[in-house]
Amino acid sequence: MQGVITTAASGDSGEARDLAARFGLRAEDRAGRSLSRVLEETGGAPVLVLAARRADLFEKGRTFRATAGMAYLRLLRARRGESDPLVAAAKLRRGETVLDATLGLAGDALLAAQATGTRVIGLEIDPVVAAFTLAGLRRLAAHAREPGQNVEVLKADHREWLRKQPDGSFDVVLLDPMFRKAGDAGPLFDLLRAHASHEPLDSGTLREARRVARRGVLVKDASPGHELRRLGLVPRISRRSAAIAFGWTGP
Repeated sequence: MQGVITTAASGDSGEARDLAARFGLRAEDRAGRSLSRVLEETGGAPVLVLAARRADLFEKGRTFRATAGMAYLRLLRARRGESDPLVAAAKLRRGETVLDATLGLAGDALLAAQATGTRVIGLEIDPVVAAFTLAGLRRLAAHAREPGQNVEVLKADHREWLRKQPDGSFDVVLLDPMFRKAGDAGPLFDLLRAHASHEPLDSGTLREARRVARRGVLVKDASPGHELRRLGLVPRISRRSAAIAFGWTGP
């Protein structure tokens, strides 16, 4: 079912049209209708409502606010000089180019953009999640605004997209396939799980990611890292979060 983008009273209809065109959704003028009427008339389709300072997704009776989530706190810690687990695991450096091939809610991409100071390309196959994520990036608080502006969201299947890229197109490629088992996560991860592909990462995709990466590929998994072992990678448990394991492989 095609998702819909509309606006609140303070929203910009031009942004709604832009996001709809960018991600293959349908823009609808609010035309003075109440939100309940819009939801009723869209027949159960996901509806993203853009206001000046917030964006909310209404889907299946639930409301999801577009925010940076835990990435907000991770950015604060990074600004205080603390090491972020993903940045440390990938050894990201200023000026490096990063592809987040499984963008999701863009938390890791934000930290990568903060660490490198350069544009991070993020791939998201689901149009609703892509629009929701970009709307959230555009509404980040002041300290997160610059890295948020450096995350470019593309609607793409990472498997097909990787195959079309030249060798060594990026310094580092990030892969965060959806964990097979639901963990203790907030409502935004419920949203992500509902829209995400649950196919396991295959060796062919990992091989393409290694070809595209000049320095290496970082794969994230749930601890203790069964998926990483299946792919022939050595799990390294994050010291900050024992629920996450990373696997690194060179080109």
